Amino acid sequence: MNRGIYLVANLKSQAMCENLIYSIRESGCTLPIRLIHFGGKAIQSPYVLDQVELLYYETFPDEVKQFIHNLSSVLSECPTGFLYRYIAWFLDWDEFIYSDNDVVALVNWEVLFGYLDGYDLVHADEEYRTHGVFNYYKPELIQQHFGESALDSAITAGHIVVRKSQEMIADINNAVKWFEQYPDIPQRHDQSLMHIASLLGKWKVLNLCKPPHNWLSSWAGDHKNALALILSIQGKSPNTRISHLHFSGGEPSGIKPIHDLLYSCFTAQRRLYLIVSKSLKASSGYSFLAGKKSRALKKLKKYLRS
Repeated sequence: MNRGIYLVANLKSQAMCENLIYSIRESGCTLPIRLIHFGGKAIQSPYVLDQVELLYYETFPDEVKQFIHNLSSVLSECPTGFLYRYIAWFLDWDEFIYSDNDVVALVNWEVLFGYLDGYDLVHADEEYRTHGVFNYYKPELIQQHFGESALDSAITAGHIVVRKSQEMIADINNAVKWFEQYPDIPQRHDQSLMHIASLLGKWKVLNLCKPPHNWLSSWAGDHKNALALILSIQGKSPNTRISHLHFSGGEPSGIKPIHDLLYSCFTAQRRLYLIVSKSLKASSGYSFLAGKKSRALKKLKKYLRS
């Protein structure tokens, strides 16, 4: 079976991308990695470039470009680079993992493909506990359209394991049409569209964080620090597992105790520099103001579109 890992990154996300790849390799995973250039300034890290096959959007066939254009027509809250994860469905690997850069591998991801038997998509997260509030403006209408349990199948699109098929591409295109038909229900980003595609296509989806597997939550915010994470794993049953940590919910500040895992690949000197520079940004209010500015710009763009 043709398998591999897809990432999307550029110079801005280079540090996290380095750490992600380091954690993948340190876990023992030897799968090939393809990195699709996000746009903007390209990755320069010799380590990353040595580990990946670098792909550029401009080199993909017209079919792929038309597909991305189709997605961007409704996903107006989503930078185009975020949509490049969907290109994986058009390339030659039969099974693949897609991962965001703000992720740290905590297990050899090759084992995840063992759970794909009988499934279209495997993931390990607790997005279903949010009741759709981060994906939909009107989550209750999703239940009206697709049934009471529809929100329980929510997917965090930042880390997925997929056995691809042409039918899934058709489902994604149908999800675009659904977004056009019901523009007031979904938030216009890639994660909500993936969930709608899975509902429309009746994808067979396995969430390893649910029974009977009961893997630990992969959201970094659910773990106070590295020690708490280790104790959580050892304090459960002998079969307790966790696939990865995802530092989602905005750019990580880099100064919380659990953020130590984001510096695993760096020397002590580089790690200290990063922590000090991020601490200065946080204490000076720079990070807070930058976040406020970003949110204000998003609201302004949304207002202008309406």
